[in-house]
Amino acid sequence: MNSGMVYNIQRMSTKDGPGLRTTVFLKGCPLHCLWCSNPESQSSHPQLMCFENLCTSCGACEKICPHRAVIKTEKGFNRERSKCKDCGLCVDVCPSKARVMSGQLMTVKEVMDIVDRDNIFYANSEGGVTFGGGEPTAAGDFLIELMQDCANKGYHVCVDTCGICNMRQFRKVIDLANLFLFDCKHMDPQEHRRLTGMDNVIILENLHQVLNSGKDVHIRIPLMPGLNDSEANIKAIAEFLRPYGKNEVDILPCHAFGASKYDALRIPRPSVEAYSPETLQTVLKRFKENGLAVTIA
Repeated sequence: MNSGMVYNIQRMSTKDGPGLRTTVFLKGCPLHCLWCSNPESQSSHPQLMCFENLCTSCGACEKICPHRAVIKTEKGFNRERSKCKDCGLCVDVCPSKARVMSGQLMTVKEVMDIVDRDNIFYANSEGGVTFGGGEPTAAGDFLIELMQDCANKGYHVCVDTCGICNMRQFRKVIDLANLFLFDCKHMDPQEHRRLTGMDNVIILENLHQVLNSGKDVHIRIPLMPGLNDSEANIKAIAEFLRPYGKNEVDILPCHAFGASKYDALRIPRPSVEAYSPETLQTVLKRFKENGLAVTIA
């Protein structure tokens, strides 16, 4: 049985597909988007996160750390990233839960034991299970086994993906999914590489695959000021979708909700800023002018 890295399982979710759902967040993503609001999801390994606002300065972490990676700051105790091995010993002794580990190796059975707890709610609300990330397809056969188990039990399966996946593997995902929440970050390959670290050649091929599959696909656009909200990019999205008869997109406007996570990981915050209401309305008009109906997700 395969195992994989999971960084969160959110029960009774209403934001990741229809009805009441359990969302399984798998850790690891090949992309490194400049605006990522979940930086703890990028690495496929467990990571220590230190939330200084919760620290009571008791010093328990400093006493137990075998690598002398704990440092004193103005707000409490944190860590020196170059010395920290993400061993998690300090997490076990922290009384205020200021230190947490992001990422736990779980088997398919362990995940499904949690998923199955709410099966009655899936049935009564036309809900189901959503697999997100990170990038869930990066989990390989671990994701496939989870999806197969859900399909065998009659659960509605949604995959929240950016489509950066081997095309042969992605066909397996398509076969088992009922719904896709598919991120479109930028249509130009070079700009996509600049913004995310990789081009979008495979992504667009997989988007072709899923749009041709007959499965339910919701196109989602993480909208970032000055990065992917230009007239040219919005027009390119509309032209790509038009042959498939799709003119509806879900917009995820830039926000700063992930700032505390960057601080907890001791890495620099993104330099993007949220839209003003006026600027956002100006950008949304570009979608309408290109024949795209917008829903703010």
